[in-house]
Amino acid sequence: MGLERKYVSRLVPENPRVTTVLLIMVAIVNSATLGYDTSMMNGLNILPQYKDYFHLNTATTGLNNASLWIGNILGCFLIQPVPDYLGRRPAILVAATICLVGCIIQGAAQNMGMFVVGRIIIGIGSELSCGACPVLLGETLPPARRGALLGFFFSCFYMGSLMAAGVNYRMVGIDTTWAWRIPSVLQSVPSLLAIGLLPFVPESPRWLLANKKPDAAKEVLGVVIGVKSLEDPDFVRVFNEISTALKTEEMKQSGSPWKEIISTEANRRRLAILVSFGVMVQLLGNFVASYYLGDMLTLAGITDTTIQLQVNIILSCWAFAVAVVGSFLLDVVGRRPQALTAMVGIICSLYLLGGLTKAYGGSDNKSGIYGTIAALFIFQGFYSIAFTPMTSVYPTEILPYRIRNTGIAIFRFLDCGFGMMASFTMSFAMTNLGWKFYMANASYNILFLAAIYFFWVETARLPLEEVNKQFGDPIGADIVDGIDAGVDCDAVGTTATYKPKMGTY
Repeated sequence: MGLERKYVSRLVPENPRVTTVLLIMVAIVNSATLGYDTSMMNGLNILPQYKDYFHLNTATTGLNNASLWIGNILGCFLIQPVPDYLGRRPAILVAATICLVGCIIQGAAQNMGMFVVGRIIIGIGSELSCGACPVLLGETLPPARRGALLGFFFSCFYMGSLMAAGVNYRMVGIDTTWAWRIPSVLQSVPSLLAIGLLPFVPESPRWLLANKKPDAAKEVLGVVIGVKSLEDPDFVRVFNEISTALKTEEMKQSGSPWKEIISTEANRRRLAILVSFGVMVQLLGNFVASYYLGDMLTLAGITDTTIQLQVNIILSCWAFAVAVVGSFLLDVVGRRPQALTAMVGIICSLYLLGGLTKAYGGSDNKSGIYGTIAALFIFQGFYSIAFTPMTSVYPTEILPYRIRNTGIAIFRFLDCGFGMMASFTMSFAMTNLGWKFYMANASYNILFLAAIYFFWVETARLPLEEVNKQFGDPIGADIVDGIDAGVDCDAVGTTATYKPKMGTY
């Protein structure tokens, strides 16, 4: 039987390479929403028009920043049920629509309460997309490119950040409330792009199989691989392997995925890694660089609004470039060595930043001030080269299919919870501690360095069966992920001999 489309829209391209590009674009624009918000608030906190309209002080600045995290925490409770029950594509549509509504409310805000509500709604939508997008990519993209492209997905956080930095810079000369309303309204652009692109990408074939839609799954898989006939022996073999593996997983389930994630020693170690990673994501020091750049630059002796916004743009460009490089280094250097090296660099650069701020903050020594800015860029580079891309890659890789969304929900909940805590506390810490804040931050980061060294496992260049084996699971415990990884199944003791073409399944 030929590849006659009954379930896949004809808007989905026949060329699998084009489909791959479209899948990446859908994910990128969702990631850009988060990055846009971070840089937008960074810029707004510098703009007098915004601060004067809401009569901001230390407490209310923290509230405005934390409101997104409140929404993120609420959105975490949707990460497992919505993509699992509605599907990956519908979940992205729901997420983009929620973000769109929030942007409208935020841009039209008449008081702080309305502004905060809009940001909470944006937080719910953006968090849902953080669960649905990487799962759709991981289950649909060509496996040979999965690690780099999943890393690139969250690295595009900085693409949105750069957009917002540029928009904020152009708002300096506007004396009315449009100086902050325009950036708020433009935050809806990534959501509109995501909604417009969704008709051109397919649903995850795994989700379709898991939800008893084998014919649709077979057709999607054929489109993604690019086969001419669904009767191709290699295609039939790999489809049967995926189908058998999902049925096997279903039989092995101990019930709720929330129970299963703590039911075995291997899953408990996975949970420990998720907890350590989720806690550190917002506490390494990057939160301050993202939301309180103006305060950092003021401490360093740079008080001119225009110069602060220029630094914000340059920093966003730098972080984006380094994160993209880091995405493609993950399979070369390895997840664990790259994280350990970056952590050492983060600790050293924070100590350097604290020392330079103490020595030159508020002084007229231009060399000292520029040196302080350089230390900030060094810090951001070390963070971006490892932890930005790994945010979407590592949790997805260490989790088996059956508990993947559950584990990601836990990871994101911790990420958002500590992000919200940082929103309320970091501004007070910087105000009260000054340069000592960086020293304290660098010191407790040593604990995170130890967590990576003792608990994290290496996943680079390994079939996911081998990743499972590192946790103590029997090899082949997750056959479907092995097929996804693009390995020769004979090499791991199964019967399939399908060898992927063009880096696909």
